Amino acid sequence: DQRYFDYPTVERLLAEFKRLLLALVEGFAGEVSELPLLGAEEQRFLLEDCNSTGRAYPLEQSYVAQFEAQVAAHPQRVVARCLEAAYDYAGLNLAANRLGHALILAGVKVDQPVALLAERGLPLLGMIVGSFKAGAGYLPLDPGLPAARLQSIIELSSTPVLVCSAACAEQGRQLLSALPTQARPQLLVWEEIQASQVASHNPGIHSGPDNLAYVIYTSGSTGLPKGVMVEQRGMLNNQLSKVPYLGLSEQDVIAQTASQSFDISVWQFLAAPLFGATMQIVPNAIAHDPQGLLAHVQASGITVLESVPSLIQGMLASDHQALDSLRWMLPTGEAMPPELAAQWLQRYPQVGLVNAYGPAECSDDVAFFRVDAASTQGAYLPIGTPTDNNRLYLCGDDQALVPLGAMGELCVAGTGVGRGYVGDPVRTALAFIPHPYGAPGERLYRTGDLARQRPDGVLEYVGRIDHQVKIRGYRIELGEIEARLHEQAQIRDAAVGVQEGANGKHLVGYLVAHQGIAGDAELLERIKQRLRAELPEYMVPLHWGWFDSLPHNANGKLDRKALPAIDIGGQHSQAYQAPRNELEDVLAGIWADVLKAERVGVHDNFFELGGHSLLATQIASRVQKQLQLNVPLRAMFECSTVAELAEYVQGLQGSALDDDKVDRLSDLMAELEGL
Repeated sequence: DQRYFDYPTVERLLAEFKRLLLALVEGFAGEVSELPLLGAEEQRFLLEDCNSTGRAYPLEQSYVAQFEAQVAAHPQRVVARCLEAAYDYAGLNLAANRLGHALILAGVKVDQPVALLAERGLPLLGMIVGSFKAGAGYLPLDPGLPAARLQSIIELSSTPVLVCSAACAEQGRQLLSALPTQARPQLLVWEEIQASQVASHNPGIHSGPDNLAYVIYTSGSTGLPKGVMVEQRGMLNNQLSKVPYLGLSEQDVIAQTASQSFDISVWQFLAAPLFGATMQIVPNAIAHDPQGLLAHVQASGITVLESVPSLIQGMLASDHQALDSLRWMLPTGEAMPPELAAQWLQRYPQVGLVNAYGPAECSDDVAFFRVDAASTQGAYLPIGTPTDNNRLYLCGDDQALVPLGAMGELCVAGTGVGRGYVGDPVRTALAFIPHPYGAPGERLYRTGDLARQRPDGVLEYVGRIDHQVKIRGYRIELGEIEARLHEQAQIRDAAVGVQEGANGKHLVGYLVAHQGIAGDAELLERIKQRLRAELPEYMVPLHWGWFDSLPHNANGKLDRKALPAIDIGGQHSQAYQAPRNELEDVLAGIWADVLKAERVGVHDNFFELGGHSLLATQIASRVQKQLQLNVPLRAMFECSTVAELAEYVQGLQGSALDDDKVDRLSDLMAELEGL
């Protein structure tokens, strides 16, 4: 009876007990644990009813073919903007064709990854489409990452070519010069290719649905980044399936805000050109500023915006914007708190809120949920139901389906499942397993995420199985940081954990020095500098502690649950230097209040005290209000100590605020305090 799925828990338990009794009556003599947890009806519901997602899209056609059809239909329509610069469809096609021919001449073959080193902008879009024109996939490299990490990615990927913008060309040459000669790809410069006599007609090479579309490198538990390979079929399915779900048309303007190192950047860059719409590249200075981003959305007519919840919180703390054009907000990257979703719906009821979930290994989004007020009342915000042509299952340790309401590992099957990890068949085999309920040869991706399924089939994300964490939208493998720490000659043992502080979650580091080596501030600073040279800033723990030993279980493995809490409050007290004048005293007071610190010295580092972009917004607002000076947000990032900020403020002339702006700041501060 289908009504079974709406029964209360007690009724469900009785139904399972009845199934046990019937099995005994029928002569079952095995272990009780061998009895199936699910009845035939519930299994059919979980396998079939919850996964009826089939929908026809032109996945056999290459991205290039579908883009070129749009070029032919409306060559003069704008396809992409970045501030004052723009490409029309014909211009993007022409520029991409030139790179495609240059890559072909360089010997690039179908299915190879082409590394791209450029800041987010129109040239990077041209590089991506140009890689497809040669039948290749693309490998995006963020110029802001440490040189050691970029070199490691280039070497691991076996890319034959590195394409750079002129601004990143010297950085590219330095990266390649440090690599072994046999692993050194050829270097091409985008602007030089565009100014050359290389052919500009359509090359006529089209990738197949099973060919490589892109490689995204994410944090890896072994200490090396892992390269996720996604094929054309999965990439196109992710982009095309958003069109009917979000009701997208050629009138839409999709914001491109994510770093090219994140998988969500792929659809932000590439979906609009498939159906005649426009893509707006938002520079980092705007994309990372909640107030500035909303103002830019309004000014540029953006209709679809995707952002991490931590940034959305900052948007809600800023002045109310009209947002006349915005139709959709898609929170992604980390769990969206229900109360934050409720605040968004209350502030912007006309803007649809869609909770998106998806691992990079499965071509980005595999589940969507249209958020309404009722869904914000629970402990978890639902991640929803599977996207078109993808199927989701909750499995136990033995890959058996878990009953409705029970927690299980979220596993993905279908079109979105990627190829695996570059050059790592062992890790690929562990994560991409044979599909126990699928066709022969079909694979199931184990996400490592825990979820539960409601009686209506809607999924709720619960947390992580392993020690991968997400902090402000960044997915971090603690093991990768620990591997770097264990490489340090002075360190005998090390661990990394997550600790809740006054300003949210932070990474914390536990260190044990070798006998005879002093675990002091000087050694710690050297260790942090080494980490910063190899890892992004968000992967360097904020707080640290020296210990004689770390807790281990009987098997010799680190007992993470027994790691002690680190005294965050006392981390900087020994180096405290009091304010030396009235201005430093005012600024130190503002910092201490916002950072929830007992006191702040003039040389204490804002970020080491737990500061981040959202708190910087609050401090900048308070400084403007209290000093009645027009202090820009960027000053908070350029001046990381009270002393530096005081010197900056003293240099400001003629930027006093008028009474109206002070009043608006007072209203903003009231909202910030409320959050």
